[in-house]
Amino acid sequence: MKTAKQFVNELVENNQTLFKASAMQVKAYFESKPSKEELIDHFTGRMVNERMNMVEIAKTISEMPKDTDVIELQLLSKQVLDEALHYRLVKEVIEHISGEEVDLEAAIDSWETRITSKGAALIDEFNAHEDPIALALYQTIAEGRAEAVWHQMAETIEDDFISHRYTKVARDEGFHSNIGQWKLEKLVDTPEAQAHALALADQMRKKLYKISCINTKPVPEARDMMEKAYNYTYA
Repeated sequence: MKTAKQFVNELVENNQTLFKASAMQVKAYFESKPSKEELIDHFTGRMVNERMNMVEIAKTISEMPKDTDVIELQLLSKQVLDEALHYRLVKEVIEHISGEEVDLEAAIDSWETRITSKGAALIDEFNAHEDPIALALYQTIAEGRAEAVWHQMAETIEDDFISHRYTKVARDEGFHSNIGQWKLEKLVDTPEAQAHALALADQMRKKLYKISCINTKPVPEARDMMEKAYNYTYA
């Protein structure tokens, strides 16, 4: 059996194809020069996702047992604050594009029936409030992918107002992914736990890539990479 550290290091390495494929599709999306209306809807979805991350991680903290490691509570609380900041930063991006103040209630409602196409929906889908391995994997994989995607957006988008904010968000997402890796090392110390984590990781990678295809611009080369690395079949 691999040590927990070896297991996590290998899992992180195996995430790289997902991260690269998702970044390729984000680059293709913004290079396609979407219309102002498309951009507003795109960024509204990202704003709602940041809010959902904030709410879901806060909910997780509120339900943690009394003997939860105080360092873990501190790290996750820092993430909640980061997500709240990202929510504001993306709101500012939308207002920069539209020239109008965002009606937050209407914006959130406009994504109510589409929110399953955003990464934060996986927290509920994988029962991460009750399964600590699922939560640690969500942090490790989804937030790691977010870091790659936001860095790519910051690099591709020519507007300095947007790029500056996206660079800040990308740095935070990397920190959140590190929280997941730190926690995962504490959890995957048995063959059973490692097998559970591998099964969940495989599902998460495929679902996150499907979300990428919905929200950006599918790239055949990226899909080929996913098929080769993870036996991915788009459905």
